[in-house]
Amino acid sequence: MSSNNAPKKQPRSRYAVLGMLSMGLETGYEMKKHVEQNLGHFWSESYGQIYPVLRQLVEEELATCESENRPGERQRKRYSLTSVGWAELRAWLIRPPEPPPPRLELLLKLSFGRRLPIEACEKLVGDHREACGRDAAQLSSIESALRNAANRHPDQPFWLITLRYGRTLREAECAWCDETLEQLRNMREEDEQPSGSAVRE
Repeated sequence: MSSNNAPKKQPRSRYAVLGMLSMGLETGYEMKKHVEQNLGHFWSESYGQIYPVLRQLVEEELATCESENRPGERQRKRYSLTSVGWAELRAWLIRPPEPPPPRLELLLKLSFGRRLPIEACEKLVGDHREACGRDAAQLSSIESALRNAANRHPDQPFWLITLRYGRTLREAECAWCDETLEQLRNMREEDEQPSGSAVRE
């Protein structure tokens, strides 16, 4: 039975926004762009997540908000961390991360693979192999661009760490796909049914 005194679990978007505020990103637009360009291989945030979090942080005095008016433009709100916000971010950063729930749809489908023709399983794995290959190439390109950037951001070494993780993970998935495709081909060749199109029971 859970205790009433247990700390309330906060949504992770809260800490993603706190972290981006600590980098000097001041608007929801800047944060969304940063997520897409630099964090997209392991994290996602939508405007529908970012703006409510920003409002909540201001209400809790973890951030401040200033409105900026420019002629002919919509009013823009700029946010920044307070000392209390910095303290909460640092407290979260040193806590062990929560393990992600294991939900991989491809593996779930393959676990029921006996109900499919081998060719269907091969296509599932082959499509995943192509997607992982594209991701690995894209991450490698971003990594090279970061390393060769003329103006290096202070956070660059840590961005490279996350990029290498993403690239290494995708390359490992490619290797797994290659091994699995070979195994599936062997299974198909041993299948007694010439067409291999019937569902195995």
